[in-house]
Amino acid sequence: MRTREVRAFPLTDLQVRAADEEAGTLAFRGRAIVYDSLSEDMGGWRERIMPGAATRTLGLNPDVRFLINHDPNLLLARTAAGTASLVEDDAGVLVEADMASVSYARDLAVSLERGDINQMSFGFWVTADGWAGNTHEVFGIDLDGGDVSVVTYPAFAATSAELRSAAARQLGQAPREPDPEQITRALAETRAGKVLSATNRELVQNARDALDELLAAADRSRPNDAYPLERARHKLREYELLAQL
Repeated sequence: MRTREVRAFPLTDLQVRAADEEAGTLAFRGRAIVYDSLSEDMGGWRERIMPGAATRTLGLNPDVRFLINHDPNLLLARTAAGTASLVEDDAGVLVEADMASVSYARDLAVSLERGDINQMSFGFWVTADGWAGNTHEVFGIDLDGGDVSVVTYPAFAATSAELRSAAARQLGQAPREPDPEQITRALAETRAGKVLSATNRELVQNARDALDELLAAADRSRPNDAYPLERARHKLREYELLAQL
């Protein structure tokens, strides 16, 4: 089963302007994917999206949504609708979109122009990769069914359980186990209406990854124990939503 990955980069090549006042659209331009640039430290390892990683998927006209914070309820544009396009150059992949002049798009334009929001992120699947020392090199990605987003918080560390395990094996490290009490406190803060801190977002992400691995093992070893598995899958969906906050 393919696992969706999420990464973030500083927002560059930014342009926001009124494209067509009569049609009520806002034009956006920004770079969603940066090639040949080392990521932040992701726990003793880094990642590099290699030049040309998106060439094949872009050649297949992928259906990609343009969102705010990866939220499907905050849809700004879509390649399948012809309102967004992804353009590859030597530096990476640019997003060009005519955003509908809905309230959240207008609010976003103000935040972008003020510099309050200054990062982009993209959701994708790895199709070809390898390791060079402690650097994970991504040679191919699939964007069909994925998204590009402007984001309030960086999501570069939102890697799948499989990739974290692969990194741990590459570095000869044991994977980090989440602390149940810390997770409980993080969830309680969220239910109380508080925004997850960067530390608590990482805790939730670790819990999501650990539960994902347990579910995969349970599916293989106990296929008939449906009710506990369904409860666990419900908790996994909750963690996935919280990890995006």
